[in-house]
Amino acid sequence: MSVRQTLLTAATLTIAAVAISPASAQTLRYANQGDLKSLDPYTLNETTTHAHLGQVYDGLIARDKDLKIIPALAESWETPEPTRWRFHLRKNVKFQNGDPFTADDVVFSADRVRAKGSNLQTRIAADAKVVKVDDHTVDFILTSPNPIVHYQWDTWYIMDKKWAEENNTAGPTPAAATSPSFASLHANGTGAFTIESHQPGVKTVFKANPNWWRKPQHNLKEIVFTPIGSDATRVAALLSGEVDIIEPVP
Repeated sequence: MSVRQTLLTAATLTIAAVAISPASAQTLRYANQGDLKSLDPYTLNETTTHAHLGQVYDGLIARDKDLKIIPALAESWETPEPTRWRFHLRKNVKFQNGDPFTADDVVFSADRVRAKGSNLQTRIAADAKVVKVDDHTVDFILTSPNPIVHYQWDTWYIMDKKWAEENNTAGPTPAAATSPSFASLHANGTGAFTIESHQPGVKTVFKANPNWWRKPQHNLKEIVFTPIGSDATRVAALLSGEVDIIEPVP
C-alpha cells in the first residue's frame, strides 16, 4: 500500500473511531480543517471526503483497525481464473431509502466511477469488464492478472443505481461545477450513518442508520461535523466545549 493510501485509510479510521468510544454521550461534535465539499463519492479523491462519506457508503471491501482488508458488501471473493475476480455479494442489504442492494448496483458503480467527471477513475481499469452473474454475484474480468486489484476499493463506495437514475445523477459531476448535482447535495448509501442535513461550509449532521447490515459497535445517535479552517478557532472550539474532537491538532 502506498504512503498516501495508508494516510488516507488512517484518516478514515480516525473518523470511524467514534464508533468504539466508551463515552456515554450520544452526540459527537467534530471539527476538521477541511470541508465536505461534495456528497458524491466519486467527485473528489481526497482524504476529508473519503473519510466522511465512508460513514454513509460502503465498499465491496473495507479495512479494519490494522488496515487489513476485510469483507464488506462483498462477503467473499475468489479468482477462478488469473484474470477473473468473482465477488459474492452480501444478501438482505438495503440502501438507506429502502432499495435492495444487488449486483446491478455494483455494475452501475463500476461504470460510474470510470465515467467522465469522476475523480476516481483509476480505481477500476478502463479496459476491465464488470459482469453481473446473478443478483448477488459479480465478475471483474481483467486484461492481465492483478493480485491486488481490490486494494484501493476501500474508498470505492457502491451507489444505488435506481436512486441515481431517478434523480438524474447517473454520471458524476465534478466538485468544481457551478451547478452541483443531486448526488453532490444528497446521499443514499448502505453505511452506518445517514446524512440528515448538509450545509456546505457550515455544518453536516449524520444520524445513526438503524438498519445497517453490520452490528454497530458504538452508542452514537448523531455526529455533527463543522468545518473550521483556522487552527486557533478550531482549538478554541475544543477548549470551550463547543466540539468534542478536532482534526488536525495544530
